[in-house]
Amino acid sequence: MNIVGVITEHNPYHNGHLYHVEKARETCSADYVISVMSGHFLQRGEPALFNKWARAKMAVRGGVDLVIELPTAFSVRSASTFAYGSISVLNSTGVTTHLCFGSETGSIDNLWPAARLLYDEPPEFKVQLNAYLDQGLSYPAARERAVSSYFAQTSPKACPPDILATPNNILGIEYMKSLLALKSEIIPTTIKRQAAGYHDTSIRQGSSIASATSIREELRLSDGQTTESAENVVPPTTLSIIKEEIASGRGPVFIENYAKILFYLLRITPPEEIAALCDVTEGLENRIISSARTAGSVKDLMNMIKTKRYTWTRLQRILAYILLGFTSSRAQSFDNTGPRYLRVLGMSSRGRELLRIIKKEADIPVITLTSPYLRSNDPISEMLNFDVKATDIYTLLYPGTTITNQGLDCKIMPYVDGETAE
Repeated sequence: MNIVGVITEHNPYHNGHLYHVEKARETCSADYVISVMSGHFLQRGEPALFNKWARAKMAVRGGVDLVIELPTAFSVRSASTFAYGSISVLNSTGVTTHLCFGSETGSIDNLWPAARLLYDEPPEFKVQLNAYLDQGLSYPAARERAVSSYFAQTSPKACPPDILATPNNILGIEYMKSLLALKSEIIPTTIKRQAAGYHDTSIRQGSSIASATSIREELRLSDGQTTESAENVVPPTTLSIIKEEIASGRGPVFIENYAKILFYLLRITPPEEIAALCDVTEGLENRIISSARTAGSVKDLMNMIKTKRYTWTRLQRILAYILLGFTSSRAQSFDNTGPRYLRVLGMSSRGRELLRIIKKEADIPVITLTSPYLRSNDPISEMLNFDVKATDIYTLLYPGTTITNQGLDCKIMPYVDGETAE
């Protein structure tokens, strides 16, 4: 039996995701498709457009058999930690046989040399990496140059020189590096990204496939309402869920929705507490606090604290860490244990069969009912409580005027076959 995993944010689930799921099933001759999906805060530091239960419903109605949440401790992190957390979840199911991800190269053979290099990190590579970092480059830029330089000097034909120049290639390499680190038997496969580029900010006229970035931008520019262009690039099932969420005041949520909460926290939090947050180094807390005194928006704040050393994405994640109170010590604690549970968000009728199999084979608990796991004092409870905290903060960002109750993680059951139970 073949079971393929896909690693996603589904923000929102669109026709490109539908293509990915169908090709993953076909390419891997898969009996089931598992999606490891980020919850309410995403890898680039942004809040999700719609809540995790709505996005899980989109995925299940779009052909995914089982949706498992990637804990917040890993979903809002650098590509390396995001990938390690996601692969750990798939590995812990005990049944996943394949991984299928999209990439710009479309060739798994093009990605393996870089993945092995970044896993092994030979001394000569580290020397080159440190030299570029000493020039003031951000870590991603320094690493890209170091990889290109290393292969140019050792084996020019082994790896394309621009293999780390595009986002999906980068994530794919991180997935493969994580498979090596975990000594996983999961077989990686890749499909070439179709039609739209990851960073495309507008929907191409007449196209049926668009990037999630362009769909979000379309909704933002239309004051949170769907447009004909956006409607043409998502499955009908996704469109109906989006319209339902908008009508209920539960989205869309954009980064500016947390501006007032963020600036409030920056005005009352001592510098030493911001310095203790994940990824805040080299006195960056002082630059953030100083900039927050005059910035008029989140975007203004980002532009004021941006430097050559810090990527936009890293700074966005730091703003999310301020919102979540995510400290370096807590991040280190979570990283040491890895994901501690398989939290189910949704499933198809066939996914129920798969879930029964996973419950027998998984090496960490499978959670469908949250409350019992919040009462103990252990790593599972600590990590799960962080997810609960993320939800409680996220729901304050809804554009509707009603304040959403706390504790939805203990009230909303996994989506199953078109029905939800609360």
